[in-house]
Amino acid sequence: MERRPWSILSWGSGIVAMAFIGYYGILSLGNPPTVIGQQFVLTEFPPQSISPWFFAKPITWFCYASFLYWSFGLEAQKIHFLRFSDRTRRLLFVATAVIAFGALYEIFFNFMLWSALEVLANNCANPPCSPDFASNPWPNLRSPLSLTFSTKVVTLIFAMAMYSLYFLHRVDKEIEKRNPTLSPTFSRQESYGIDTIRNMPITRSYSFAFTTQALDSVTEYPQPT
Repeated sequence: MERRPWSILSWGSGIVAMAFIGYYGILSLGNPPTVIGQQFVLTEFPPQSISPWFFAKPITWFCYASFLYWSFGLEAQKIHFLRFSDRTRRLLFVATAVIAFGALYEIFFNFMLWSALEVLANNCANPPCSPDFASNPWPNLRSPLSLTFSTKVVTLIFAMAMYSLYFLHRVDKEIEKRNPTLSPTFSRQESYGIDTIRNMPITRSYSFAFTTQALDSVTEYPQPT
């Protein structure tokens, strides 16, 4: 029962994400764009004629819905992650960290290239040029790649990887709470000192007094001359 709300939210978000990609992808079949991903960037949803204050690009809606799909999906499958072995969870953590590292590099690279193209290629009819038209033709792509499209996609991958790391960390903490390990009260050095003191012979405090009293009570006899 606990998984059902998360599963419903995950599947709902996934359907929304696929609807945006499928709808605008089908619209571009008759007139394919010369730049990859441009059909998801040059339009707005809902149209500004319907909603002049609240709108966004299809790729933006896709990124939001995809992130929700991934996050809700992880929460729905949490019970399965709790059953994974420690080695499996560590392997997933490292693999996710590598994905986050790669996505973070692409984010910096895209923004650097985006800024450089805005400065060097600002030669549109009515400057300043729209950043949505900036594209990346390297390395020798058959069709250039829209920087707005690619930057939002790699940012989505980075966000999903970071949430996955946070999720795996929470799973580890919950497993530690369910299976607490008893830590020793004393350290090895302290326990060694206690054992040494315990094995040392103890001199009784009354032994000296008893000996002294016995010596005082001895009667002295005169020695013969």
